[in-house]
Amino acid sequence: MPLLLSLQRIIGRNPILIRHGPLATLTIMSSLLIGISIHLAVVYVNHNFRTQVGMDDVTLGDFNVSGSPGVSYVFLRWLADMFSIDMNGQTFSVHWSLVGACGHQYTGSSNDSCIQNQFVNNVALYLNENASVNWNITSPIGTFDSSTVQNPPPVTYIPGRKQLPAEEYVTVLSFDPFLPYTLQKKSSTLYYPFDQHSAYTSLLAIDTDSNQSLPISGVMGYGSMINWIGSSVFYPTTVGNETLYALALILVRQDMVKVFAILLLLTSWGLSVAVLWMTVLVLFRANVNDSLILISTSVLFALPQIRASMPDSPAFGAFIDIAGYFMNVCLVSICTSILLISRLQYHCQSTVTTSEKPMPSQQAERIAFLMDRE
Repeated sequence: MPLLLSLQRIIGRNPILIRHGPLATLTIMSSLLIGISIHLAVVYVNHNFRTQVGMDDVTLGDFNVSGSPGVSYVFLRWLADMFSIDMNGQTFSVHWSLVGACGHQYTGSSNDSCIQNQFVNNVALYLNENASVNWNITSPIGTFDSSTVQNPPPVTYIPGRKQLPAEEYVTVLSFDPFLPYTLQKKSSTLYYPFDQHSAYTSLLAIDTDSNQSLPISGVMGYGSMINWIGSSVFYPTTVGNETLYALALILVRQDMVKVFAILLLLTSWGLSVAVLWMTVLVLFRANVNDSLILISTSVLFALPQIRASMPDSPAFGAFIDIAGYFMNVCLVSICTSILLISRLQYHCQSTVTTSEKPMPSQQAERIAFLMDRE
């Protein structure tokens, strides 16, 4: 308070500040908010699309891809790009592409270096199959033809597109259906906006010329969609003389979605507490303007709109509803009822008191009557 009083005195004594102070303050605050908005937008975009797919060790570290046991530098590497999610159908769609290979027998080079978008084998990719069983009675999700890499189409010569794969295939994977077994409640929208959805699958790469399985080093999980971030965990497991490859694809909501949902939750609680404070003042006979009391009804109807503004929010029933929306509506409903009843009671009492008082004309006639009798 002393600081505010000092500022008021300084402004009051300076006519220039009185005249141009509001405009200068508005300009400074607007510039500050615009700068913060631009900074947040840049950080947001860089955070969600921060790493370009490649074969170098730095990129692999960013994607948390590690080599398979016993594979060393001879392997294939894949990309799983989660580009669409269907919350009602409990599925998400994945683009599969072959990033590249390492080792001269797979790249055709004179050394065992890793080369992006280079391989000499015709590769068929199977999901949820095992090399030790009759995998060939099923259809692969796609076959990656080496001839399109060795003799690329003209579109490859467009600047910036040389390292892009010539082929990609789309599959639809279901969310992990075993929640009743695992009880990982975070895998359901009950935990919105902190829910996490996963799909699990196994990988089998087959050389279509020799019908032999090919080693896989890892899979880069990527999420290229609004509101979600995709990642993956690669599980190579050695069983006897065979290496099996499993993959977990994971989707979590972006940080800005979480922050915005929590901000709306805090806004709902702030409005609810303000209505509660207004109710307490009225109950203790404080003088509160009728227009302020009517605001409580506006807050009651604003709460559902705030809940609906939460990005990609599920139907009512998430923990954020029980901790916020449900309690807010109950609190504001009770307070609004108390406020309206108290105001109606006040106005009724005022009307009765006014009606019991004699009118001025009646008082004058009575006085005149008494004077005549005297």
